[in-house]
Amino acid sequence: MAHSLIREQAALMSKLHSGQVTIWVTVNTKTGEESHRLQVEYPPEESLESLASRVRPLILSGEPIYYAKALDALEQLVGTEVLNEEIDLAWWHDYWRAVIDANLAAQAYWVATPSGTTTDRKLMYAWLYGDVIHAQSPRSPVIRDLSVDQRYYAAAPGIARICDRVIYTHIMLKGLIDKGVLTVDPEVLSEAVVVTTTSVDEEVTVRVSDVGVPVPDDLTTIGPDALDPAVWRTPHQDIAALRGGDTD
Repeated sequence: MAHSLIREQAALMSKLHSGQVTIWVTVNTKTGEESHRLQVEYPPEESLESLASRVRPLILSGEPIYYAKALDALEQLVGTEVLNEEIDLAWWHDYWRAVIDANLAAQAYWVATPSGTTTDRKLMYAWLYGDVIHAQSPRSPVIRDLSVDQRYYAAAPGIARICDRVIYTHIMLKGLIDKGVLTVDPEVLSEAVVVTTTSVDEEVTVRVSDVGVPVPDDLTTIGPDALDPAVWRTPHQDIAALRGGDTD
């Protein structure tokens, strides 16, 4: 996975995945009073939004690459008997469902408010579909009691666990390909899927014309050399004409 959070902040994502937090306990040795502090680090929300958008198609049942559809397609492509010799497909279904099913028990914690209780799972989806994608107010009174910060704090570990599934599913598929059990178009493994160049400097051909002149429908077929030079001029020719023929 090429995303910067996985590539550059693996340690942080690993802590989120495991639910690791720091609890500081301070004791007054004279009075016996205790105070406690919770410390957790999260990535910038914008970075996690970007990561979540990449894995979202795998957890949305309407998408063609929804995890269950992908696993079912794998079984059809390879064949049940052959695939069963390599992997436990039922385990993979459960492995994914364990992190994306919003109705299961809490993954790490649940939250109580005067309106009731909710789980970190439901808070993750409230952030993903309410705060990030649709900008909809949560319908649950419990979730409405909580801030966007609290929804985000639940979402970050959940997204980290989904990414764990993505990484290990990729390893599993690559293993099947390497063994010759699964055959895919080689371009699937090499085709670029992320933008790596954010500045452009390349040779092009430019032609200009008067305002209102229609662009030929077959321009991609005939090429710029076939354009009428009396109508379509180079930028230098156009500037020279505006200057009254001075080409210096």
